[in-house]
Amino acid sequence: MAGMLLRPSLALALLVSAGAAFAAPPVQLVETRPVESGLGNPALPAPQAVWLEMIGGAKRTLDIEQFYLSTWPGEPMDKVVDAIGAAAKRGVRVRLILDQRMHGTYPQPADSLRSVPGIEVRLVNLGPIAGGIQHAKFFIVDGEEVFLGSQNFDWRALEHIHELGVRVRDARVAQTIGEAFEWDWRAAGDQMAGRDSTGAQARASARPAGPRAHAVSIVQAPGDTVDVRPSYTPKAFIPDSTLWDRDAIVRLLDAARREVVVQLLTYSIGGHSQRDSTLDAALRRAAGRGVSVRLVVSDWEPDNPRIADLQSLAGTPNVEARLSTVPEWSGGYIPFARVEHCKYMVVDSLWTWVGTSNWEPGYFHGTRNVAVSLRNRPIALEARKIFDASWRAPGNRVVKPGETYERKAHGATPPAGKTAYGK
Repeated sequence: MAGMLLRPSLALALLVSAGAAFAAPPVQLVETRPVESGLGNPALPAPQAVWLEMIGGAKRTLDIEQFYLSTWPGEPMDKVVDAIGAAAKRGVRVRLILDQRMHGTYPQPADSLRSVPGIEVRLVNLGPIAGGIQHAKFFIVDGEEVFLGSQNFDWRALEHIHELGVRVRDARVAQTIGEAFEWDWRAAGDQMAGRDSTGAQARASARPAGPRAHAVSIVQAPGDTVDVRPSYTPKAFIPDSTLWDRDAIVRLLDAARREVVVQLLTYSIGGHSQRDSTLDAALRRAAGRGVSVRLVVSDWEPDNPRIADLQSLAGTPNVEARLSTVPEWSGGYIPFARVEHCKYMVVDSLWTWVGTSNWEPGYFHGTRNVAVSLRNRPIALEARKIFDASWRAPGNRVVKPGETYERKAHGATPPAGKTAYGK
């Protein structure tokens, strides 16, 4: 068509067609690749752009449930907070749930949003209800699409922590995840009003709006379908106990035939007060069938006694584990950052589980988390690329029984000779 002038209508049609060809699929992995790390899959979108698109497109409702909310001047989370405020100002009803105890650590951003007309903030304490915390990280737009994953609403999670989330544009999935939000919204309201704090009233009043989606089939593209299965925790405080996340993971592990790869912040069968070896046993069963099992776990606390559980698993035939490190940033030391924080699993390069739970008993039995299991080979292969990059990354250490590891500095105080970012 070189040298030809297109009629406006034809030009518009071509532009629309091109836009459709490049439109994001209904189910999409979203990854934070820490700057200066070389980790991750560059083909995947970054969270800030996805969050801004979703929040900016909200027309009626925006329901957000997060562990906490943290910003830093000039960092990417500022634009996300501004977008939430802008949504409320154009008439979107915004509801925000945060963990009560973590809000005490980062009060300012949420308290600032609370002052905006149209935004309601509630704090929930899951301790009296289930014994744990509100650890889920998700938000729902207009009851039609949902984002969930390891990314906290934290400026560090947008560029200095390795994270994986997933965007699902489907009202059926949004409704299922939304039921957990409604339970927590009511529980938080009861607690803030001084009423029953065990969650009994929330259970009684938060009834499903319609048939619950145990499994949803979504067309990604012609000839490409994703089966999506939502799940959540804790079992004692979810609308449907058959959607308990721990059992969803076990079902995938028990169906594995060739390979399982897992990437996590922490792994443990628990302490003396709460132990659950169900996931550990499922991984060992898979390895016993000849399945190749590999785990990448962060070097966040390699000196913690729980490392013994990972070392024991790594001593099993057909099981390998590595501790992965994220190199420090050249711009300065950042507390509670530069770490592998992803929580996902790929089975047989076909199934991908993406969630908000670390694999320790407390996250499944006492803590609010959400997840989805996705049956789709292209998505699984994209996740496998993330795992491969972490598995091969410089500085990795093979986990072996009996070895000891030095503690990694990650707290508020910089290690000797380091300067904190912003100081």
